[in-house]
Amino acid sequence: MENELTNNGNAEEHNLPQTGEIIGQYDNAKQYEKVLGDITQEINSIIEFANQSNDWRDIRSRLTDSKDKLKGLFLKETDNNKLIDIINDTIENVNLRQTEEKQKLDVASQENFDSVIDKVREAVTQSAALTDFKKAREVLLSAQDLFKNFALKRSHRDELNNLIHEAFDSLTNRQIDERENYEMECIENYHNSKGIVEEAILFSQKSAHYGKAREALIEVQTKIKGLKLKREQRDELFQSIRDAFEGVNTRQETERSSFDQEAKDNYVKLKKIVDDAISFVNSSEEFSESREQLINAQNAIKGMKLRRDHRDELYAQIRVVFEDLNEKQSDERQSFEQECNINYDNLTKKVNDCFELVLGLTDFKMIRETLINVQSEVRIAKLKRGQRNELFARIREAFGIFDKKRDEFFSERRAERIGKLNDIKSNLNEKIERLTNAIESEKAELVQLETKLSTEEMDEFMKNETNHRLTLVQGKIDEKEQTIEQTRKRIEEIDADIAKIEKSKED
Repeated sequence: MENELTNNGNAEEHNLPQTGEIIGQYDNAKQYEKVLGDITQEINSIIEFANQSNDWRDIRSRLTDSKDKLKGLFLKETDNNKLIDIINDTIENVNLRQTEEKQKLDVASQENFDSVIDKVREAVTQSAALTDFKKAREVLLSAQDLFKNFALKRSHRDELNNLIHEAFDSLTNRQIDERENYEMECIENYHNSKGIVEEAILFSQKSAHYGKAREALIEVQTKIKGLKLKREQRDELFQSIRDAFEGVNTRQETERSSFDQEAKDNYVKLKKIVDDAISFVNSSEEFSESREQLINAQNAIKGMKLRRDHRDELYAQIRVVFEDLNEKQSDERQSFEQECNINYDNLTKKVNDCFELVLGLTDFKMIRETLINVQSEVRIAKLKRGQRNELFARIREAFGIFDKKRDEFFSERRAERIGKLNDIKSNLNEKIERLTNAIESEKAELVQLETKLSTEEMDEFMKNETNHRLTLVQGKIDEKEQTIEQTRKRIEEIDADIAKIEKSKED
């Protein structure tokens, strides 16, 4: 048994005087009795402590100290032997209790070890099979908690801890391997996507068709969204695409400004042509020549860039003169009316077809061009005034339905985009909440580990393992905090995108 005491207590060994001798170092019997009483009380106090405590080292230290103290007191042999016997009896009781406690601990340790070893091994196997690293760590931590408060021999506890620590190391290595694979996939996706993005940007820069240019950019943007990329890689590609969108918008705005100036110059030129044609008709008696002058003026308008109000104004002037000219041709009235009716029937069918297009399709550019073409035909066709006004009224109605449907369509698209962005934002906020909860748990684990280091006795291996775990947990906290910061920046970008979409609606 560890550190058991021996009983050596004869008077000669302790330099004790014989019974009845006068003790020279004491002045009188009263002083001797006081010393005897004090040491007896002290020994009784130590014995009481020994009977109640399980701190075997402290008990032995106190009993040994009391023996040593007796040697220097030079008590009478009978008194000394009595006290030595009491101490020796106490030592025997302590040795017996310690033996019993050790046997109980050995039994309890084996029982506790047997009750958890299979569970720990099962947890290690389960952790190795999981691909969700967070759940795998939770399984190991739960297994570790199974025996945390159990009474175990050091060898048993070390065996269990070694199983857990080896599983943690294996899990960490698997996580590192997966991160490396993820980074390699990100690099490959980045290089492949960069070439596709550059091709789309080059097309958008060269294309004169702004709708197709935007479609090419949107298509490549959609492809990138579904790929695994690092944040900085994704941001770089998206920024290139955003810059390309800005380039398309700038080119279109520049072209629009150029169009406005050209349309203004064309209006001045065509206004003179129309005025000259009207002047000729008003001064001529030749209906065919007059009609030819008006048709030439109309043809001059068709191929020129003009603002809509200017085009409508010039066509309206020609139409009025045409109508006046037609009304003057009484000798041609019958054929005129017949032609008007035929034109009216044909144009009515075209207008009806326009309504079907407006109600049935969403190709707004094609529909608008069709409406404009039919409107132009109504302007120049031979029609009675009532017929023309009726057709124009129906075309205006079709334009009204068209404008409403187009506005609703783009409004729904904006709402859909905002909805998708809000869904992404909601997911990101949930991600922040999950990460925050995880950080709180890991901070709690840090406190437990630090408390364990400062309060528990452990060998060098356990200290190193605990410090290693501290470093790993702190690294996870730092990584999650960085991810939270990046996620918040992404939420700010989404808010900016939503504000931009809502502003485009107001504009």
